[in-house]
Amino acid sequence: MRSSLKATSIVESMVVTLIIVTGVTGMYRMFHESQNLTLTTKNRIEAIQIAREGMEAMKNIRDTNWLIFSSDVENCWNTLNYNPSCIGDTGVTRDIQDTAHYTITLDTNNRWILSEPSGVTNYIYSDSDYRDAFAVKKDANNLYTQSGGTDFKPIYTREIQVSYTGSSTDSNSEKMDVSVTVRWSDTSTHEISFESRLTNWKKD
Repeated sequence: MRSSLKATSIVESMVVTLIIVTGVTGMYRMFHESQNLTLTTKNRIEAIQIAREGMEAMKNIRDTNWLIFSSDVENCWNTLNYNPSCIGDTGVTRDIQDTAHYTITLDTNNRWILSEPSGVTNYIYSDSDYRDAFAVKKDANNLYTQSGGTDFKPIYTREIQVSYTGSSTDSNSEKMDVSVTVRWSDTSTHEISFESRLTNWKKD
């Protein structure tokens, strides 16, 4: 009888232990997954802010071109980095190019400018040269920048491209489609993309 009671007690103890271990493991898994979800959500919100800033900067570039070159908005609305040679120039070599992959920063006059990084062979996040060239950082004022600053952990990248639509599909067109792509990595690799069409409506 005593042996039977001992065996029953051992079995009961094993069952209770198994239930406790299963419960603790489940709670840990839920906690871990909750942490990952919180991290991914936080990073996504920040990535959206970075992408939104890039799109607003592109709109600001167009608007600044209008202000600086009000005498020739037809040829200068999409000139690259406020090049005054755009006035009277019907060519496309000084324009924002649809074949380029741009980063965006502020110049010494606190105006947004575009740069095309060199040495990038593949425009995918998994390549270190891409992550280095298109990295988004923060400056001393805790503002986003793609020059100087301190690297994020995890690292974000921001890439800006344009394409032209309308009667002319080159940069003499009056319509510019802007794409801002932000990529980052936490528990996995993520990507968001904002798209918008900018027009040269001041020409009319």
